[in-house]
Amino acid sequence: MADYPSLDIDLYDPAILPDPWPVLARIREAGPIVWNEQGYWMTAHDRVCRQIMNQPDAIGQEGLIASLFGEEAFISTDERTTHNALRNVWVSAFGKSGVDALVPVVRKVVGAMLDAVEAKLREDGQVDIVPALCRPLPAYVIAHMMGVADDMIPTVIEWADHMANATAGGLPIDYENCPYWLASEKAKEDLAAYLIGQIRYRRTNPGDDLISRIAQSEIGGRISEQAMMVNIRQLLFAGNETTSNWLGHILVTLGEYPDERRALREDRMLLPAALEEVLRWQGVTQVLPRGVKQAGASVFGQELPVGAEVVLLLGAAGRDPERYETPDAFDIQREPKPHLAFGFGLHSCLGATLARMEAFEVASAILDRLPEYRIARPLTFGNFSLRGPTSVWIERLEG
Repeated sequence: MADYPSLDIDLYDPAILPDPWPVLARIREAGPIVWNEQGYWMTAHDRVCRQIMNQPDAIGQEGLIASLFGEEAFISTDERTTHNALRNVWVSAFGKSGVDALVPVVRKVVGAMLDAVEAKLREDGQVDIVPALCRPLPAYVIAHMMGVADDMIPTVIEWADHMANATAGGLPIDYENCPYWLASEKAKEDLAAYLIGQIRYRRTNPGDDLISRIAQSEIGGRISEQAMMVNIRQLLFAGNETTSNWLGHILVTLGEYPDERRALREDRMLLPAALEEVLRWQGVTQVLPRGVKQAGASVFGQELPVGAEVVLLLGAAGRDPERYETPDAFDIQREPKPHLAFGFGLHSCLGATLARMEAFEVASAILDRLPEYRIARPLTFGNFSLRGPTSVWIERLEG
C-alpha cells in the first residue's frame, strides 16, 4: 500500500467548474503533496507551491509548458542566463514607465467599448460583457504593443483561445489524439507563420514595438528565427488570455457584491487591493504544471521520480488557510499578502504591471459608468487550467 496520500480526481470535469473550491480543499486536506490517480502529483498548499517554484533546476518547465510554448521560449527555459537575456529584451516595455505610457491608449479603448456596452443596454436591457469588453481589451493592448494590425485582433484571439484550451481534455494529455491539443497545435502553427512574417518585416522596417525589439536586439542576432517566434508567440498568448479572465472575475465580483462595489465607488484608494483580492479569491491560472528533472526531487519528504509531472494548484493556494484567514471570503479590507497568481521566482509574470493597469482602468470605468448593475444570467466557465467566466450577462439597475 502506498505511503503517500492518493486521490482520484478529474479536475477537468465540467461539473467542478462553477465551484471548484470544495474539491480543491479536499486535495489540500489530503496532504502537502498528493498523488492523483489520473497520473500526476499535485499540491494545493501555498508553501509547497512556493518551494517547488523556487527550485527550477530540479522541478522545472519540462513537459507540458515546454510542449505548449516551445523549448526556446523564455517561459520554458530554466537556465537563468538564457531566460533573463530573452526576458530582458522586453523588461522596460512592461515596467512602470512603459505601462504608464499606455494608459491613454487603454482609457480610449475602454471608453469606446463601454460606449457600445451602454448602447446595447439601452437597446436590449442586457449585454454579455465578456465578448464586449473583457476578452478583446487585453488582446487589443498586447497587439498594439506588438504592432499587430487591428484587423488581425479577432484572428489572434481565436488562435490564443485554442492555445488556452490545450488542456481542456484533462491531464495527462494524450498528445497524439486529444482534439483540444491538436487544435492548439494547429493554432500555434498558424500564429507562427504570421509572426515569422512580422519578424522578417521588422528586421528591415523596425518600429517602436515588441517584435522590433527582439528582431533588432543583440540576442535576436544570435538566436534562430524560430526561437524569436516562440518568444513572441508566448508574449502574445500570455498578454491577453489570463488578463481577460481576471477582468471577467472582476466584473462578476463587482456585480455580486454591491456593498463592496459601492464602497469602492466612494473610495478609489481601496481599488488596487480589492482587485488583488479578486485575483487571490478566484484565481486565473488554476493549474501550473512542472516536470521533475534528471536528478529527481524531494518535496516535503516525498521523493519524486525523474519525469514525474507535478501540478501546482495556484487558485487553491490562494485559499490556503495556513496563509489567509477566512480564505473563502471575499474581503476588500483583507491584510495584504502576496499571492501566487503572477507566479513566483524565476518564472514570475513579466506582464504583471500591465495586467494590473488594465484591471484598474476597466474597474474604474465600470464604477463610473455602470455604478449599479447585476448579473442577469447564470455564469459559464471555460477550461479549468485557465478558469474564467466565458459569458457574463449584466443588466443596469436604477440608482
